[in-house]
Amino acid sequence: MIPFDLDYYAPENTVEAVALFAELKAADQEPLYYTGGTEIVTLCRHQVIKPTALIDLKGIREMITLEVDDDKLILGANLCLTVLAEQDYYPLLASVARGVADRTVRNRLTLGGNICGNLPYREAVLPLLLSEADIIVAGPEGRRTENLRRLFDKRLRLNQGEVLVQVVIARNELSWPGWSRRREKHGPVDYPLYHLAGVKKKGQTALAVSGLCAYPFRSEELEKLINDRTLQAQSRAEQSLDLLPGPVRSDNLGSADYRKVLWQKDLTAMLQELEGAE
Repeated sequence: MIPFDLDYYAPENTVEAVALFAELKAADQEPLYYTGGTEIVTLCRHQVIKPTALIDLKGIREMITLEVDDDKLILGANLCLTVLAEQDYYPLLASVARGVADRTVRNRLTLGGNICGNLPYREAVLPLLLSEADIIVAGPEGRRTENLRRLFDKRLRLNQGEVLVQVVIARNELSWPGWSRRREKHGPVDYPLYHLAGVKKKGQTALAVSGLCAYPFRSEELEKLINDRTLQAQSRAEQSLDLLPGPVRSDNLGSADYRKVLWQKDLTAMLQELEGAE
């Protein structure tokens, strides 16, 4: 599966995992944390990366937590997307997760791996950006809780040796009217042309998207435009192209112009539907 030798470790808890990472780095090794492994295995096969050790986090119990109480929903970073697609607590997250690939692939993709990966898609992060989720991170300096949006700038900005343990979402964020659409060229097993998700919250529409640019994003400047009701929804969608944080992607799945046409159509539909939900 991986065309070179490396060491394999399976710590029982995050304290052991973090200490092991530091120990390996001190010995001039190149360790990687490993959960679902789909992206890591692919990159190793093509020798884009060549770690000397994998630290498998799948056996850490608190990282497969799925709990809800009166105040919050707690999601372990090692939960697979199939579990997220089938949970009833956060409908928008379930809807986004169900759109990713097929069940066989979703059984291997994890929430933490999806958030922390480097591919342009990372679709599971979209509902988390919209719900102002917090994340619990373990590292050499101990544990900390941070707002996901504060640490997510094109990718999740963790310090060396830190590991994402859990995602925490306030209970009052789970039931806002939501909307999502995944655009594909051939079908759900494809990577998406893009995945757009939105919510209507306290009279304001928020959106997050992956695949359109080189990274997932949520933009306050873009949200200011789409909430300007003096403009028709279609006009807001057209003007939104000038406020994207980066160039629209062009690849073998579709050109930038093709993505732009679909984006304007879907953004218009999202605004009309969510504004009609008031």
